[in-house]
Amino acid sequence: MFTEADLEALVPQKIFERGSAYYYDDNAVGRISRTGDTFKARVEGTETYRVELTMRPGKPPKIYCDCPYDYGDVCKHGIALGLAVLDWFGGGDEPKPVPEPAPLTKKARRAHLLSAAWIRTSDRERLAFLQQLLLQKPKLLRRFLKAFEFDEALLLAATARPPSAAPKPRGRRPAPRRPLTFVEQAHVLINGNRQPELLALLLPLDWVREPQPFNTQAWPYLLAESARAQPEATFDAVMERFEGYLNNQSLRGSPLYYFIATCLSRLVSLPALGEQVRLFASELMQQYRRLSSLHQALTTAGFFPIKNELDTGLPPKKRGRQPKNPAR
Repeated sequence: MFTEADLEALVPQKIFERGSAYYYDDNAVGRISRTGDTFKARVEGTETYRVELTMRPGKPPKIYCDCPYDYGDVCKHGIALGLAVLDWFGGGDEPKPVPEPAPLTKKARRAHLLSAAWIRTSDRERLAFLQQLLLQKPKLLRRFLKAFEFDEALLLAATARPPSAAPKPRGRRPAPRRPLTFVEQAHVLINGNRQPELLALLLPLDWVREPQPFNTQAWPYLLAESARAQPEATFDAVMERFEGYLNNQSLRGSPLYYFIATCLSRLVSLPALGEQVRLFASELMQQYRRLSSLHQALTTAGFFPIKNELDTGLPPKKRGRQPKNPAR
């Protein structure tokens, strides 16, 4: 019988950690079938892969997977099956059944599908799809106009004739203008080269509810624009806000995790913040290691755990508040 150390010796440490997460966090290993010393199962990854493990006396197990992994003989799916087989035996001779992964609810399934598809499409593709959908669905169009406080009559009047041909009102006061939305106010600051004022506009708002829940278009862009002018202050606010959201059990879920990953993937491209963002993402992956969907979202966005903060070249992160006047 092989051991966990035998499995760990077959692959690089990063692949072993990913295989462990597939088994322990994601319940990715399906029902295991056994024929003699050979174990077979399907393992969920980017797709569903067929994995086979054969035990060999006095040697590490032989593992096969039909995934397109080209960097060695054993992949993370094989490690996940190996750990499942070890748990199946449980240190004894008699195997014990492997629990089936809990099925997703319809709502959770929709959230997973939307989040996965959202980060794999560009802003241009999403906007083109939204425009086409609104043209085909009158009820959705009315909801869209209401959400952004547009007046249908005023919009139709503005597009019915060129602005120069519009009659000038005589003896009447102009109708009051619609207040600028939060996004419009932000664009006024950006277009006027007033980015240092952005952070004061963003801080009072709830980032996951304004202007709409988990807006993955406006917030990543606006946070990046603020960080160009005030990198340290903006990133401090980002860390505090994201940790607060993750500590709120009612907000946890794939939409929040992919919102965080999308914002961090935008901020990591800024030279002044690149290493700090990577380190923060690593800390989230380690602190919330049981949140497999958060781990998956950050991994998909290009982040990975950093074992040693000194590897980043940054000074050690301060833990807790430092007293202003320490007692002597």
